[in-house]
Parts: sequence; C-alpha cells; structure tokens
Amino acid sequence: MAQIGSFGDLTFKVSDKFVRTFDGMSWDFSAKYATHDRHIKADLIEYMGPEIETISFSMVLSVFLGVTPLKQIKKMRKMIRKGYARRLVIGGKVYGNYKWVMEKGSVELQRFDKKGNLWAAKIKVTLKEYPKR
Repeated sequence: MAQIGSFGDLTFKVSDKFVRTFDGMSWDFSAKYATHDRHIKADLIEYMGPEIETISFSMVLSVFLGVTPLKQIKKMRKMIRKGYARRLVIGGKVYGNYKWVMEKGSVELQRFDKKGNLWAAKIKVTLKEYPKR
C-alpha cells in the first residue's frame, strides 16, 4: 500500500484494494491591504500582512474502494469539532508554514444499500492555516 500523505491521523493511501485519497486540491493565499482615501489623487494602499491561507479538496469514500464512508466522515467531523491542528504532508513535503485545522466539511451522501447503509459519499474539506502564536 502506498501512502501519498497525511493530515494528522487521516492518511491518504492507495493500493489495488484500497483508495482513500484527495481530488481537486486548491491552495489559496493572499495579503491584507488597507486603503487610504486621498483628495484629488488615487487612493493609497498599505500592506497590512498576510491573510490566513486555505487548502480545499474533495474525497470519494466508497465501500467499493475499500473504505467505510460513515466511519471516515465521523473521523473528519470529529477533527472539525475538536479543532485538531495538524501538519499537512503530501509526498513527504510539508505544506504551509506550520499546521492546519480542518475548518469545514460538506458531504454528499451518494449511495445506500437496501438496509440504509451508506456505501458511497463525496466529502469536500476546507483546511485553514493555523499559524504559530
């Protein structure tokens, strides 16, 4: 089994019997500027510092890919509700300057069996930068 990366104890892995990885990852970063009005001149902007960065991605969770969707959803929900701050590592490289928190998750429940067991879901996750104090 190849481990692609991790966010704390949420690991991204792939094998011929198991797939739990991300798709469509995006990383947003920006700076904060103040605008000062000036008479008869163009406004003046002043750099105030970096904004908090975000990373977002989606994951397909399916019993057909060797994953128990509800178990993984509960795990990520707990990470959000408890405010776990962890490093994001992909391919052995640490992303960001320090740690991240899982700020938001949005789940699309896609497939159920005849007993109501969840077979497949797609979750969209947003991580927010957690800078050093």
